[in-house]
Amino acid sequence: MNQREMALFEAVARTGSVTLAAAATRMSQPAASAMLKALESKLGFALFTREKRRLALTAEARLLLPEVVNALAAVDTAERMAASMRGGTHARLVVGAVAAVGASILPGAMAWLQEQEPGIRVAVRTDMTLGVVELAADQRIDIGVIIGAAALPNVGQRSLAQLGIRAVMLPDHPYASRRSLTLADFEHCPYISLSRHLQVGALTARQFEAARLPFQPTIEVNQYSAACAFAERGLGVAILYSMSGIYAQRHGLRVLPIEIEGSLSLDIVWPLNRGLGRIARQLEAGLLRELADVILD
Repeated sequence: MNQREMALFEAVARTGSVTLAAAATRMSQPAASAMLKALESKLGFALFTREKRRLALTAEARLLLPEVVNALAAVDTAERMAASMRGGTHARLVVGAVAAVGASILPGAMAWLQEQEPGIRVAVRTDMTLGVVELAADQRIDIGVIIGAAALPNVGQRSLAQLGIRAVMLPDHPYASRRSLTLADFEHCPYISLSRHLQVGALTARQFEAARLPFQPTIEVNQYSAACAFAERGLGVAILYSMSGIYAQRHGLRVLPIEIEGSLSLDIVWPLNRGLGRIARQLEAGLLRELADVILD
């Protein structure tokens, strides 16, 4: 098997679709189908069977897949090492991150990384948590930073910190002089919440329900920045996670902890088959340095 055949085989095994695998390996669908058929002929056994609308591995292919994955990882490592050895070639890192991380701790971590790795080139892709995890599963990023768990096969994941919930308001808000708030305080003031389909919105709703309080936000949004903008205009108190609170403080808003039981995890993810590379580990260290200077829980 050559590298292109192995890459196609791995992509079909991961996606269950020749069409998706063709896109992942930058091939046309007809070319991918032809290559897969030729590969099965060369190997002398079938690699996939169709189950409902997906392609499933045959028994022989299940035995072959780990060896192919290891071979692809070895080739990738060798290519990266060779690239770093070439004169004038700088290291490159592709990072995925949820938007709140990109606007809070990532810039400082990136500045520290550039001090450690002069000349490094970085590409940052922002998405929601599941989108970042999918980028890692598809090996389109070297490291991702997410909020909350969203495990997928072929993705490594570990926690950096626990995030608390924060109330964001104008500095002259009646609650601004307090040290913290409880959920009962929101019975008496308009508040802004993230949508229930987002992890912090779902956590907020569950906490209200556990406290036997109605969850009735005056405004419900999908973006933390929009919630901060509405709070800045005096439309209510925004309920956000502490990572967004860092962004809010930089915009002159008052940020207070909310006394609840639950929390969210700030995690890094990476392509499990490729591993967490040296530069990605450097970025992780930079993120931890930034986290040491803020209160999140």
